[in-house]
Amino acid sequence: MSSPTFDCTACGACCFGGHDRYVALLPEDRGRAIPASATTEIEGRRYMTMACGHCAQLTVTAGGRTLCAIYEDRPEACRAFRAGSFECLKARAHRGHLAEALRDFARAQTESAPPLPGPAPVVLPGAVLTPPEEPLSPSA
Repeated sequence: MSSPTFDCTACGACCFGGHDRYVALLPEDRGRAIPASATTEIEGRRYMTMACGHCAQLTVTAGGRTLCAIYEDRPEACRAFRAGSFECLKARAHRGHLAEALRDFARAQTESAPPLPGPAPVVLPGAVLTPPEEPLSPSA
């Protein structure tokens, strides 16, 4: 009997967490090129920024594939998470429906709108979005 194959780009459940301290940065992450804008500091520790219940780096392609926007530089905690592991199966069981809803929402959005180049972050309906900070322009 063969074991099932798990495709992380068809899931993303592991990127969903219930709190802002879901993915802590570890000492092993110091040399990684994780953008400061992708992290949050809470009580002196760094964590991956969460948005709408999932890591803000989780993106969904027009085809409904889930991708990490910083995959090559992802934190050690994410690197240690193995497809098909006990933790993976637990995430799929408890948060798989959230990842599926995100993928479905992304597909619905791309079917009703012109395609955008590359993967774009997708948020669930009802999410509160914070506009990006605009750079200060020199005064005239």
